[in-house]
Amino acid sequence: MREVFTLAGYEYRKIFKRRSTWIALGIVLLWTLFSGFGSIFGEFYIEGEKVASHFQMAKTERKALENLEIKELNQEFFQRWKEDMEWFIKEQREQLFGEGAAGHRALVWEKYYESYAPYDNLDMLLASMNNQIGNIAIEEIGEMDFYKYRNLMLERIFEKEKLSPGEITFHKKENDKIKTPYAYGNMIGFDNIFRMLAPNCIFLAFAAAIIFAPLFAIEYTSNMDALVLSSRFGKNKLIWAKLLTGISFGLFSSIFFMGIFLLEIQAIYGLSGWNLPVQVSAAGLYLTLPINLLELLGIAIGCCTIAICMTIVVIMFCSAKMKSPFGVIIVGFAFIFIPVFLISMVADHPILFLITNSLPTSMMYPAGVTAHQLVSIGNRYFYFFQWVPVMYLCLMAGLSWWSYRIFQNHQVG
Repeated sequence: MREVFTLAGYEYRKIFKRRSTWIALGIVLLWTLFSGFGSIFGEFYIEGEKVASHFQMAKTERKALENLEIKELNQEFFQRWKEDMEWFIKEQREQLFGEGAAGHRALVWEKYYESYAPYDNLDMLLASMNNQIGNIAIEEIGEMDFYKYRNLMLERIFEKEKLSPGEITFHKKENDKIKTPYAYGNMIGFDNIFRMLAPNCIFLAFAAAIIFAPLFAIEYTSNMDALVLSSRFGKNKLIWAKLLTGISFGLFSSIFFMGIFLLEIQAIYGLSGWNLPVQVSAAGLYLTLPINLLELLGIAIGCCTIAICMTIVVIMFCSAKMKSPFGVIIVGFAFIFIPVFLISMVADHPILFLITNSLPTSMMYPAGVTAHQLVSIGNRYFYFFQWVPVMYLCLMAGLSWWSYRIFQNHQVG
């Protein structure tokens, strides 16, 4: 086993000697930094007049949500929301848009946004419900209305997704486990993570495809295969070292880049709302899972990590089979990016959706890993995040062994 780790170390050295590796990882790093800090750049204007920067607005919203007087979506919270919005309509709108407002809007906006910031996310949740249901009197909504409309929204979604009676019953039971009224606080950091996690991981997966496309194929194209594979460990431990390099790279690179992204989000928006129910976030409003934001983040990160490792194993298999790095990159590009566009096309076809949503790219989206469509075994139902990782582990083992045999047979031939 020691020899395998030693050979894996040599493989890492070969990988990081290639300029393409550093370019690919450099692009991923730049994208990761931009995905975290990019949202704070820019300015907000009213009638052509700058009133605040996006960074100032993010700081204001974070402070407002972390210092709420009412920390639940109860009747008292909705009453305060109505009173504050009424105050804005009567007092602030004229000062922002009326005659003589020019030149004074920045100060007025600062006072207004300090009052409005706690409700920005609530307005987004209500707008999402209205998109599904329609004709909601948002300005009149109260505590009972909010939870009633959310349940109605779920029923409409279940109908559109053509869920089976068993799936619907399961989701209703799960939904009943969620404590109401919902705890409320600073969820904006988690919302930003869930929005950008999949694009970040897709970029990393494609960078890994570029890096590992030559893993076996370069031995063929450089005519070094006979020399390399006739070495002492060429027919066994060298192959396993290559495979170990790919899988470990997927694990370590995922931890590294996602760690950077989480640190960015913590610095800007904060993650103090980790124990809030997922239903108060834009990503979790449609979910019936009785979990908090931190648990959903753990599920999403775990699925992203194993999806990246699975992608790398597929790339290594293609590298052993195709013997051309460029061809492997083309296949990798299709394997990674086609599901992004395909998933919406097959949403109304249960079997095709099941297949497409279980592909690695789909498993990088929080909406994919927590999709309402379930797999049933006996009387038990399983989410995608429960059964797909198990399937990936089996496929990774099988494809690794197959790659080993392909390369080994080539040596013997």
